[in-house]
Amino acid sequence: MDDAIMLDDYTVFKSLVIQKASPEELESLLFKSCNFFAENCAAILLTMGVDKDCVDSNRMTPLMHAAMVGCVEITSLLITWGCQVNTLGGTEGNSALHLAAQIGHLEICKMLIAAGANVNIRNEKDDTPLIIAASEGHLHIVKLLLENHASINRRGHRECSALHRATEYGHYEVCSYLITCKAGLEDEDTFGNTPLICAAEKGHINLVLLYLAQGADVNRVSHSGTTALHYAAKEGWTACCKVLLHHGAEIDAQDIRRFTPLMLAVLERHKKVLQLMLDAKCNVNMVAYNRRTALHYAAERNYADCCRILMDSGAHLESLDGDRCSPAMLAAMKGNLETLKLLISSGAEMNHMTRQGLSILHLAAEGGSIECCKLLIQCGLSINARNFEGVTPLICAIRTTKTPVILYLLSQSCSVQKLQGDAYTALTEAVYRNMDKFVIEKILTQGASPNETDHFNTLPLWYAVDNLNLPVVKLLLMCNCDFLSETESVFAPCVLCSPMTHAVHKASPVLVQWLVSAYAEEGASILRKMNLYNVFHDPDNSEFVSLIHQLVSQPQSLLRQCRRTIRKQMGHGFQVGKKIACLHLPTLLYNYMLFSDLEPNQVSFTS
Repeated sequence: MDDAIMLDDYTVFKSLVIQKASPEELESLLFKSCNFFAENCAAILLTMGVDKDCVDSNRMTPLMHAAMVGCVEITSLLITWGCQVNTLGGTEGNSALHLAAQIGHLEICKMLIAAGANVNIRNEKDDTPLIIAASEGHLHIVKLLLENHASINRRGHRECSALHRATEYGHYEVCSYLITCKAGLEDEDTFGNTPLICAAEKGHINLVLLYLAQGADVNRVSHSGTTALHYAAKEGWTACCKVLLHHGAEIDAQDIRRFTPLMLAVLERHKKVLQLMLDAKCNVNMVAYNRRTALHYAAERNYADCCRILMDSGAHLESLDGDRCSPAMLAAMKGNLETLKLLISSGAEMNHMTRQGLSILHLAAEGGSIECCKLLIQCGLSINARNFEGVTPLICAIRTTKTPVILYLLSQSCSVQKLQGDAYTALTEAVYRNMDKFVIEKILTQGASPNETDHFNTLPLWYAVDNLNLPVVKLLLMCNCDFLSETESVFAPCVLCSPMTHAVHKASPVLVQWLVSAYAEEGASILRKMNLYNVFHDPDNSEFVSLIHQLVSQPQSLLRQCRRTIRKQMGHGFQVGKKIACLHLPTLLYNYMLFSDLEPNQVSFTS
């Protein structure tokens, strides 16, 4: 049958249809007839009683199919049979007139209008046939629709008028005709953009000139406070910017974020627009909502070439943003080595501090750039600089888990010691951030004390227990870390608890056994004092409680007690292992002194 339709073979098609087709197949054949321009076949089907307004799976009627492919004969046939011309269907809910306007078929549009098609009908996106025709640049359809009383300023999708849509796609002739028909020059879409703003954003300079010649407001702002010049600068349309400035565009206009056209040009690295703005005497040092200047943004994005242009035009090197960061500090924080070198060589001050008291080296470490850190240290910045909470560049790198910078700073012998008044230590921060054992070991090797607490009075061991980080727990135990200090914890269910108590809170049999094994009777006595019933109400934890009772029901072994006594005499820190090695113990005892009995898969409570 399909071959017959394609050939519009009246005789063959009629015999096949009569013999074989079901009602559903007949409807399907009608759609195919429309698509293949098979007028004779369509006429047979209509004569046989196929519904002229039937719909396919996409809600398309035969008339929509005929209009969509531009089949004049079948469109006329369907209209003669009295089909509905204003039905909506398809994926966007278009009428037949929408579809004919989209392909620009003048004759079909005329036929539909003559048959009563609504020229202002909206599809499911709210667009009218006029808006569709304008979008496609079909001037002859636009003229026809307007001659038949289509509303020129009716809004469609996102409140765009026909002029907006024609502008967006740069259809100059359509836009010019719409203007002569009194289309609204200052109409706004959903975002408050006028046709002039749309033209500037797309870089359609001929349309920009057209609208300005018609008296469009060059400084009209959108809902975000953005002017046509903002958009043109952001998109890098140099010629549009020049025309807008010539017609009186405010060069230092600020949008809702207080961005100027200059700043937007810098953000997108449009150097020609940037130079044009500077040549037109814009204010190079205006600040945005965060008090950043164009130089801040250029430095932050590593646009060294833009920085050079701005500085040559008087941009202030020492402008500070809302966080009291200079352009050089932003460059360091982002790891922009080339820009940082340029700013330093241009005389940028290196001793500014942020509101948090962080130096430029702190920011470089936080950003993770080893090269920037090297450069700043070579410039004389202190590797051990502290803010008012005792935060060093090392701690900044730890907080942002920049492992390469951490290892570099440690290799440069940075301090890991806690000074009076420090709220944080490098070791507690690293353990709290659950960093790799290798990094924590490096910090301990540098001389960090495992018994230094932070401002919460929290031991590194407590954080390791909280993270259930078994390798780090064992590493800290090897360093003879303390376990009795009670933490003013912000973590539920703890209020005041030691690492041993917290191991119970975390319901970890392995950690409880390890701590008892390492601290012998001192650890067991803490467990004996705990009211385990108040800790665990859930019957599912009864086995764990039973194991703890089993663990502490008898005194700890003499071997454990001896190990604890000997290790207590050796102080604390990473040197404990070397001191044990100096005892020249038999291999079995040596390994036992180094906690060979602490294994991750150990869950029993045997002594």
